[in-house]
Amino acid sequence: MSRELRSVIRGSGVGTAIGFAFGIATLNTIGFDRITVFEGLLLLACAVFGGVLYGSLIGSTGAFRRETPAGAVTSKKAVA
Repeated sequence: MSRELRSVIRGSGVGTAIGFAFGIATLNTIGFDRITVFEGLLLLACAVFGGVLYGSLIGSTGAFRRETPAGAVTSKKAVA
């Protein structure tokens, strides 16, 4: 797995957590007694989806990538 892909996956995970927290905060602000279960799940799913998209976009830029030190030696894999 490449570094870029790992960075995108990490960004998606962080975006999922942020989107879920945002969705719960929005539901808490609106009030659970004013909406149906379907509307609540739909709002939460949309918030999580937006968080995943935003997190993967930020992750693809390298924000969640770990840089190797300049003097570090990396091992090469032999390909048959």
